[in-house]
Amino acid sequence: MAREKNAIERLADSAFMKKLQVGSQKLASNEIFATISGGMGAGMSLIMIGAVIQIICAVGVLFGWDPNSASYQAVYMPYKVTMGLMGLFLCFSLAYTYAKRKKMNQLQAGFTALVCYILVVSPVVSASVVAADGTVGRAFDALNLANLGTGGIFVAIIIGIASVSISNFSIKHNWMIRLPDVVPEGIANSFNAIIPMGVNIIFWYGLSLIISAVSGGALTLASVITLILSVPVNFLTSTPGMFLVLAIAQLCWFFGIHGTTVIMTVMMVPFITAYTTNANLAASGQPLQWFPIFLMLANGVCGGAGNTLVFSFMGLKSKSKRISAVSKASFVPGLFGINEPAIFGYPIMYNAVLMIPFILCPLVVAGFMLAAYSLNLMALPQVLMMTTMPVLLQSFLVSLDWRNVVFAVLMFPVCWLIWRPFYKVYERQCIEEEAEAEAAELAAKAQEEK
Repeated sequence: MAREKNAIERLADSAFMKKLQVGSQKLASNEIFATISGGMGAGMSLIMIGAVIQIICAVGVLFGWDPNSASYQAVYMPYKVTMGLMGLFLCFSLAYTYAKRKKMNQLQAGFTALVCYILVVSPVVSASVVAADGTVGRAFDALNLANLGTGGIFVAIIIGIASVSISNFSIKHNWMIRLPDVVPEGIANSFNAIIPMGVNIIFWYGLSLIISAVSGGALTLASVITLILSVPVNFLTSTPGMFLVLAIAQLCWFFGIHGTTVIMTVMMVPFITAYTTNANLAASGQPLQWFPIFLMLANGVCGGAGNTLVFSFMGLKSKSKRISAVSKASFVPGLFGINEPAIFGYPIMYNAVLMIPFILCPLVVAGFMLAAYSLNLMALPQVLMMTTMPVLLQSFLVSLDWRNVVFAVLMFPVCWLIWRPFYKVYERQCIEEEAEAEAAELAAKAQEEK
């Protein structure tokens, strides 16, 4: 006799949830979102190099290293040209990635995006060196590197992707200088890119000049793009917005979609900006700032999205063969914040019973985290870590403070209390299903022997 579905299972099978699933899948497979994810992923090595340099300098300061010393500035320089120029690198990476999807020349697309990005965000200006005695040295052309860092990532995303679309439009309409087939490919590609690059420069730089002229220099194209995008982003990165973001990420996982990737595609810019702001403040010896986006750390403080390490730990001694087997396979990866084996193994995906603690656990931890930050019981993050590490080590490295490790340890029993009742319900279901399967198998064997 079929078991009657409970309210949670009926909700999971409802038309609304199915539409939500379709929408989430379309979002995850959208080429623009995939390009942003892939383009930003290409900059992971730069982020990690910057993080290593920052840790070295931050630890040095704890032992009395003067941030204003020449040696400190020399060691800190690689951070300035990795994280400090992140917008520039991402613009090229995004254009390259998107051009590859469009089957266009990737290098020419990247060069075009870089030229347009610099013209819009940080056009060349005249500068000069002023000596200590006030003497003005020889003038030279310069770029304002501050505009090419994390503050320009929004513009980098727009130009990196849109410039490829403009070039693709030009190519489809045959706006190119075509050379005979005997011309070497490298030279032919360069000539083919002249008109698409020219169209992009006219569009982006022209639009930038028009906005500056109309506003009397008060606005630039970069500031207009940032202003428009800041409206929805400011809500999402507010404290209430972050709780909504965490819930959406978990809901995506429930449907088998990598919720962290989907959310981080949207939240990557403010996430990186928050960390680099605090990194710069720490380097100059100033107090760190609070950003609600730090609450993202609540989702994974105990092993991956949903803090599923607790569930895996419980399942190591489960009476259910299924739970026990998956727990043994998922526990060690969970220690490093990798919980796909748990999500797809138990599975948590499409599991109406486990959906509740999977969504609830990060939200509760975020509430405790918000209180801890407000009461100064935790150190604010300052080191951007974008890789998998042991969960407690990661809690320490992002803040360089042992209080954050203590917080992570204290969250383990909290997550245990949230997961435990649902774990027991699911374990009972699994044991019953396994018993029924064994009984059916024995009955089939007995029937064969007759």
